[in-house]
Amino acid sequence: MELNDLVAKNQHKPNADELWNYFAAVMAWVRAKFPHYRREMSAVQWGILYNRYKNDPRTPEELEQEVSKHMADDEVTKKSGIYEFIFDHNERHLNLRTFTATQIRTKYEQQGGLCACCHQQFPIERMQGDHIIPWSRGGKTTMDNLQVLCKDCNVRRGAP
Repeated sequence: MELNDLVAKNQHKPNADELWNYFAAVMAWVRAKFPHYRREMSAVQWGILYNRYKNDPRTPEELEQEVSKHMADDEVTKKSGIYEFIFDHNERHLNLRTFTATQIRTKYEQQGGLCACCHQQFPIERMQGDHIIPWSRGGKTTMDNLQVLCKDCNVRRGAP
């Protein structure tokens, strides 16, 4: 149950016991799973993570190892997103560093305006920077890991 639903359900009750018990359960789970406090934790929607992942079998040590690894990665620009990422592995939570317009233009010129995948010519407006080695596999946002793909190829390629 989402917090707003729980509040709405209990707003006319004489006490807030159910809401308080839920809050206490969420906080106990957070403290048990993530005993190492970081300031980025204040921006996390813990109720949502608790509802979805309260039965995750990983130990606090395993979770801490993952969190610590991503906290140290300068490619991750939204550190609070690490907590959701370690459960669902969706990179959008991390606001990963993207290639600059200058990097994309440089690579576009080096590739002669051709998509590195389908080898067709496109105007730069229809091209996107792509990590050759995906970030999820350790690839970095550097010129030697950049290729320029047409939008269709980039969408089809995804991040394996």
